Amino acid sequence: MKLNEIIRFADELAPFDSAAEWDNSGLLVGSPDAEISRALLALDITPAVIAEAREKGAELIISHHPVIFSPLHTLSPDHPAYLLAKYDLAALCLHTDLDRARQGVNTALGAALALENAVLYPEHFMLVGDTPKPYTAAEFAAFLKERLHAPSVRFTDGAVTRVAVSSGGGGEGVELAEGFGADAFVTGEMKHHQYLYAAAHGIAAFDAGHFSTEDVVIAPLRALFAARFPDVTFIVSEASVCPYQAI
Repeated sequence: MKLNEIIRFADELAPFDSAAEWDNSGLLVGSPDAEISRALLALDITPAVIAEAREKGAELIISHHPVIFSPLHTLSPDHPAYLLAKYDLAALCLHTDLDRARQGVNTALGAALALENAVLYPEHFMLVGDTPKPYTAAEFAAFLKERLHAPSVRFTDGAVTRVAVSSGGGGEGVELAEGFGADAFVTGEMKHHQYLYAAAHGIAAFDAGHFSTEDVVIAPLRALFAARFPDVTFIVSEASVCPYQAI
């Protein structure tokens, strides 16, 4: 299978031109003419993920976070982009375009939380849906921790019946949640002033970690690629793990 066919499908699934203007999505390393028989999917492309791809015979890594994001002024031998080129591995990265996609990150996060009547607001990187039953904030935090395999969950108090989710670094979305009729907000990173805003406006806000709120898309994404390209083996990375622990 030519890589350009996989790229074309990725562009249908999460159009590259829908990515934020500051983003870097698409084929970032490798040739679109490369032959692909095996691909590894991971949230991040790290040296450990690259080693896993080589061990498992993959020619392509599909990731959410771009392996090249900020301008590269130097390229050291341990940089993932250097390693990809060294070992002739391609990198296809679907970032904010996948956040906004109908079958993307926020949809996967909403599904993981069993949200009902969900509506996606791609321009706001947000999905809003109803919980199947009412929760207290502490109950919902425990539910989040279990469903997302999160090392920890920080939260503010309040009732939880309608939830806005904005995966990863979506903390600024807390100021939009109330406008969508949500009494709760789930994201992966929140700043101090955003917690204060949530508390002042009676929003139960939950910070479940960047990795945990986005890694939920990898298995569904693998299934989409596998269904479209049955002659290519798509594998979920085991080396792509949350980079921190909590007590």
